[in-house]
Amino acid sequence: MALQIMEPASTELPDPDPTTATRYLSVGAYLDPHFRRRCLRDVYHDQRRFVAPSYGFDLVTVLWHCLRARRLAIAQDAAIVLCLLLTAVVDWRALAATVAALAALRTTSSARHVVRERFHEWSDGQRGTPTRSSRRSVAVLFGFAASWLITALLVAVVVARPAPAGAGPAIAAVVVVLVLPVGFALWRQKRVNEFAAERPAPAVGSNQRLRDINGQRNANTIVYSNFEPFIGAGDIDITWDFATRLVRKQPERPGGGRLSERKREFAEPPFTAGELIAYVRRHLEQLTTGEAETRIPNLTVTDRVFRSAREDGVRSLITDPDDVDEIIRNPTRPARHYLVCQVVSWGGEIVITVHVHIAVQGRSLYLAVTTTSMAPCNEQYRIVDLEGGHGAKAWLRALATGLRETPRTVAAAPKRLLTAVVEVAGLGRAFRRRGSRRPADRGALVSVRQLGTRDRLRNFPQSQDYRKFRRLIETRVHADVLDFLDEHGVDTAEYRARSASVMNIGLWNDGGNTTVNGDVGGTINPPAPEDGSGS
Repeated sequence: MALQIMEPASTELPDPDPTTATRYLSVGAYLDPHFRRRCLRDVYHDQRRFVAPSYGFDLVTVLWHCLRARRLAIAQDAAIVLCLLLTAVVDWRALAATVAALAALRTTSSARHVVRERFHEWSDGQRGTPTRSSRRSVAVLFGFAASWLITALLVAVVVARPAPAGAGPAIAAVVVVLVLPVGFALWRQKRVNEFAAERPAPAVGSNQRLRDINGQRNANTIVYSNFEPFIGAGDIDITWDFATRLVRKQPERPGGGRLSERKREFAEPPFTAGELIAYVRRHLEQLTTGEAETRIPNLTVTDRVFRSAREDGVRSLITDPDDVDEIIRNPTRPARHYLVCQVVSWGGEIVITVHVHIAVQGRSLYLAVTTTSMAPCNEQYRIVDLEGGHGAKAWLRALATGLRETPRTVAAAPKRLLTAVVEVAGLGRAFRRRGSRRPADRGALVSVRQLGTRDRLRNFPQSQDYRKFRRLIETRVHADVLDFLDEHGVDTAEYRARSASVMNIGLWNDGGNTTVNGDVGGTINPPAPEDGSGS
């Protein structure tokens, strides 16, 4: 059965998203082969699963650049493999000399690293000792000398003997093999330069799969596969919940008599969960506009339904309004309604999402809040905005990187080419489908944004923003619920006590987990700073 998704408002793709996170993840498509492969294999090509939400960046733009980078990588690997085969057929001696030269280049890089380490030890006044490290240094230097000696001997043999027929193409093929990795590194640097902050965003192409992915981003339902429903929103940092009884306020009597707890309870709840959610949503939306002092910047408030694909095997990302109302009224099925309050800051690199779940059951109010955070993109992808990220220095670094990576690039070309062909042809997906025991599971399993982050904050202001926006949203939710209860004649003493316990929960605990027991239950797991230490 085909997946049902919301049709996009237009068949054309949107303009490239200029956010910082989009730029950095697009750079990652060119610099990080592992990131590029996971994005294409587990998101772009896996059409059996829904796509995880893309918070703070444009998924279509990133996938397009992944496709673009892979096309040239396939062309490079195919050219290397063909040139090596041609050289082997025409003149095996030239192939042997090429392999030896690549090995010599590889050992040269290792020897350079060892010599630099030993020089630093000598300059710092450290005396060498016969340790495993020193024995490794001797082995590396010996390999360096041996590889260059073997290369010189093979080159001498090739030059001394008469060239066979067709030696010209073989020599040209060898030159191509040695030049291609450097050319690819320079092309890669050219692409990275396009994402500099002061330059206009590169154009994005279109195809049917990208249009399908673009159509999924406006859906009101998230279908997930694993244990946690908040895929795409980052890691769960803190979650807490409590229940409070819905009872009348104690009447003021001259004799001082008090009603029993049973008599104070409402026979029927004075409101529905849908009414309370609408009240909270309406007041939170007032914080999305206005002056700086009266709004929360880049705040969005949306209703989302989270469905477990492993439980009900849903095929659609759209939940009808009537079904949403029923899920809110009777939250006993695998589907759950959340009021999703999200703040995107630092150009999309920091995403704080507060998921608010409200239910009225058992003559009580149940309130659960789960906060997730998305840390900045991988530090490697930020090179375009750092000093020397583009310009003459960047071109020289790209040239040196291409030369250094030439042996590894040539050696891995056959495997990479075979893997890419298998993924493009869909052979791996067909094999996984035959071996799958969960044919009904169409839930999102991989988030591109989470693939491109190290879950580390770079500085203190980022951690401060996380705490600030989380506290601001939670405070407003507590206040709105409290006002609503007061308006409906509910005694709020118990709610105030529960709320005070929640608001007094600390956030940081040496980068570890804090479990809160008692009337209010919660777990805190804040994102770690860049150096891995706690705050």
